Amino acid sequence: MESGNLKMRLMLEAEKEIVKDLSEAERYRYFLGRMQFIKYESGKENLIESDCSGSVCLALLLATGCFIRVTADDLFKKIFTVKNPSKDDIQAAFFVTNYDRKIGQKIYKEGECAHVAGICGIDVVLNCVSPVSVLRSLSDMRPFYNAMDYAVYVRGLNRDELQKASDSGNYLFGADYEYKNIYKAINQERR
Repeated sequence: MESGNLKMRLMLEAEKEIVKDLSEAERYRYFLGRMQFIKYESGKENLIESDCSGSVCLALLLATGCFIRVTADDLFKKIFTVKNPSKDDIQAAFFVTNYDRKIGQKIYKEGECAHVAGICGIDVVLNCVSPVSVLRSLSDMRPFYNAMDYAVYVRGLNRDELQKASDSGNYLFGADYEYKNIYKAINQERR
């Protein structure tokens, strides 16, 4: 664990100068793009391995300093609630099932968000699925997911709700060791 933590700390230190003058939205897009080719691992959210919601939560942490770790459905229903975001907003694409379905060990109910992809450019998302995350065109993904009976929504970040969730400390659904250490490192730098 310590070597993974050191590796992430060194990567973030090397990138500090690159992102220092960027807006939060630009940092969010940068870090999503930076996560291309990381290994997919359910329940993870770090620069080495992550799942779909973990990659969005990590990009939010690195862009805003707000520390949350929630499911794709919580991101959709509580954090990304702006329905008509501007092109300069922090955005994500949400894939909501149109019927009850089992994926892996989890049963997703009709209307529940089963997948999220952070938007990191015009029509470009970080699609974090097995075996590794890749940059994809949302226009190419949409017909595939629609054919599998998912509705696809693009939503903007509600920055106030993100801050409230971070401040409350109640939105850390199973955050892993490495993620907590990234948060500690970021907070130490800001002091």
